Amino acid sequence: MNLPPFVLALGYAGLLPFLIGPGWLTFSPGSAPQWLDMAWMGYVAMIASFMAGTFWGFALPASQGSAGQLGLAISIVLMLMAWLATLLSFGPALALLAMVFLLLLAADFWRERVLDTLGGYFRLRSTLTVGVLIAIAWRFSLSG
Repeated sequence: MNLPPFVLALGYAGLLPFLIGPGWLTFSPGSAPQWLDMAWMGYVAMIASFMAGTFWGFALPASQGSAGQLGLAISIVLMLMAWLATLLSFGPALALLAMVFLLLLAADFWRERVLDTLGGYFRLRSTLTVGVLIAIAWRFSLSG
Protein backbone atom coordinates (compact mmCIF):
# COMPACT_ATOMS: atom_id res chain seq x y z
CA MET A 1 0.00 0.00 0.00
CA ASN A 2 1.30 3.42 -0.91
CA LEU A 3 0.44 6.56 0.99
CA PRO A 4 -2.68 8.39 -0.21
CA PRO A 5 -2.11 11.80 -1.83
CA PHE A 6 -3.97 13.43 1.08
CA VAL A 7 -1.36 12.10 3.52
CA LEU A 8 1.45 13.45 1.35
CA ALA A 9 -0.29 16.83 1.14
CA LEU A 10 -0.71 17.00 4.91
CA GLY A 11 2.94 16.03 5.43
CA TYR A 12 4.23 18.77 3.16
CA ALA A 13 1.73 21.29 4.54
CA GLY A 14 3.11 20.56 8.00
CA LEU A 15 6.54 21.60 6.74
CA LEU A 16 5.34 25.12 5.87
CA PRO A 17 5.37 26.50 9.46
CA PHE A 18 8.97 25.27 9.79
CA LEU A 19 9.88 27.54 6.88
CA ILE A 20 7.67 30.52 7.75
CA GLY A 21 9.58 31.50 10.92
CA PRO A 22 13.07 31.67 9.41
CA GLY A 23 11.63 33.03 6.16
CA TRP A 24 9.90 35.89 7.95
CA LEU A 25 13.07 36.72 9.88
CA THR A 26 15.12 36.62 6.68
CA PHE A 27 12.90 38.58 4.31
CA SER A 28 11.13 41.02 6.66
CA PRO A 29 12.87 40.99 10.05
CA GLY A 30 11.53 44.41 11.03
CA SER A 31 7.93 43.23 10.82
CA ALA A 32 8.43 39.99 12.76
CA PRO A 33 6.44 39.99 16.01
CA GLN A 34 8.29 39.33 19.26
CA TRP A 35 6.31 36.11 19.82
CA LEU A 36 7.42 34.58 16.49
CA ASP A 37 10.37 32.61 17.88
CA MET A 38 8.38 31.28 20.82
CA ALA A 39 5.53 30.18 18.56
CA TRP A 40 7.94 28.68 16.02
CA MET A 41 9.90 26.79 18.67
CA GLY A 42 6.66 25.53 20.18
CA TYR A 43 5.60 24.19 16.78
CA VAL A 44 8.96 22.49 16.21
CA ALA A 45 8.81 20.80 19.63
CA MET A 46 5.16 19.84 19.16
CA ILE A 47 5.85 18.18 15.81
CA ALA A 48 8.89 16.37 17.25
CA SER A 49 6.63 15.01 20.01
CA PHE A 50 3.92 14.15 17.51
CA MET A 51 6.40 12.21 15.37
CA ALA A 52 7.58 10.35 18.49
CA GLY A 53 3.91 9.51 19.04
CA THR A 54 3.56 8.14 15.53
CA PHE A 55 6.54 5.93 16.29
CA TRP A 56 4.66 4.71 19.38
CA GLY A 57 1.72 3.90 17.13
CA PHE A 58 3.88 1.79 14.83
CA ALA A 59 5.46 -0.06 17.77
CA LEU A 60 2.26 -0.68 19.72
CA PRO A 61 0.96 -3.62 17.65
CA ALA A 62 4.28 -5.40 18.21
CA SER A 63 4.51 -4.50 21.92
CA GLN A 64 4.27 -8.13 23.04
CA GLY A 65 7.71 -8.77 21.57
CA SER A 66 11.07 -7.26 22.44
CA ALA A 67 11.27 -5.21 19.23
CA GLY A 68 7.90 -3.61 19.93
CA GLN A 69 8.87 -2.84 23.53
CA LEU A 70 12.10 -1.27 22.31
CA GLY A 71 10.06 0.80 19.87
CA LEU A 72 7.83 2.05 22.69
CA ALA A 73 10.88 2.96 24.79
CA ILE A 74 12.45 4.81 21.86
CA SER A 75 9.23 6.75 21.38
CA ILE A 76 9.11 7.78 25.04
CA VAL A 77 12.75 8.89 25.09
CA LEU A 78 12.30 10.99 21.93
CA MET A 79 9.14 12.62 23.28
CA LEU A 80 10.91 13.47 26.55
CA MET A 81 13.84 14.94 24.61
CA ALA A 82 11.42 17.16 22.65
CA TRP A 83 9.81 18.29 25.90
CA LEU A 84 13.21 18.95 27.47
CA ALA A 85 14.05 21.21 24.53
CA THR A 86 11.18 23.50 25.54
CA LEU A 87 12.95 24.11 28.85
CA LEU A 88 16.26 25.17 27.29
CA SER A 89 17.43 28.48 25.89
CA PHE A 90 17.00 29.01 22.15
CA GLY A 91 20.34 27.75 20.78
CA PRO A 92 20.58 24.55 22.85
CA ALA A 93 16.86 23.90 22.24
CA LEU A 94 17.39 24.10 18.47
CA ALA A 95 20.34 21.72 18.68
CA LEU A 96 18.38 19.22 20.80
CA LEU A 97 15.37 19.36 18.49
CA ALA A 98 17.59 18.80 15.46
CA MET A 99 18.99 15.76 17.26
CA VAL A 100 15.45 14.51 18.01
CA PHE A 101 14.52 14.71 14.33
CA LEU A 102 17.70 12.90 13.32
CA LEU A 103 17.05 10.20 15.92
CA LEU A 104 13.45 9.91 14.74
CA LEU A 105 14.72 9.29 11.23
CA ALA A 106 17.18 6.67 12.51
CA ALA A 107 14.37 5.07 14.53
CA ASP A 108 12.15 4.97 11.45
CA PHE A 109 15.00 3.38 9.51
CA TRP A 110 15.15 0.69 12.22
CA ARG A 111 11.35 0.38 12.25
CA GLU A 112 11.28 -0.20 8.49
CA ARG A 113 13.49 -3.24 8.96
CA VAL A 114 12.15 -4.67 12.23
CA LEU A 115 8.51 -3.70 12.64
CA ASP A 116 5.65 -3.46 10.16
CA THR A 117 6.23 -1.17 7.21
CA LEU A 118 3.93 1.15 5.33
CA GLY A 119 4.80 1.72 1.67
CA GLY A 120 6.19 5.18 1.01
CA TYR A 121 6.23 6.27 4.65
CA PHE A 122 10.00 6.18 5.11
CA ARG A 123 10.56 8.15 1.90
CA LEU A 124 8.09 10.80 3.07
CA ARG A 125 9.68 10.92 6.53
CA SER A 126 13.16 11.23 5.04
CA THR A 127 12.16 14.07 2.74
CA LEU A 128 10.30 15.95 5.45
CA THR A 129 13.16 15.47 7.92
CA VAL A 130 15.59 17.04 5.45
CA GLY A 131 13.21 20.01 5.16
CA VAL A 132 12.90 20.28 8.94
CA LEU A 133 16.67 20.17 9.44
CA ILE A 134 17.18 22.82 6.77
CA ALA A 135 14.63 25.06 8.53
CA ILE A 136 16.28 24.52 11.92
CA ALA A 137 19.75 25.24 10.49
CA TRP A 138 18.37 28.30 8.69
CA ARG A 139 16.86 29.65 11.91
CA PHE A 140 20.02 28.84 13.86
CA SER A 141 22.09 30.77 11.28
CA LEU A 142 19.96 33.85 11.98
CA SER A 143 20.67 33.70 15.71
CA GLY A 144 24.13 35.20 15.31
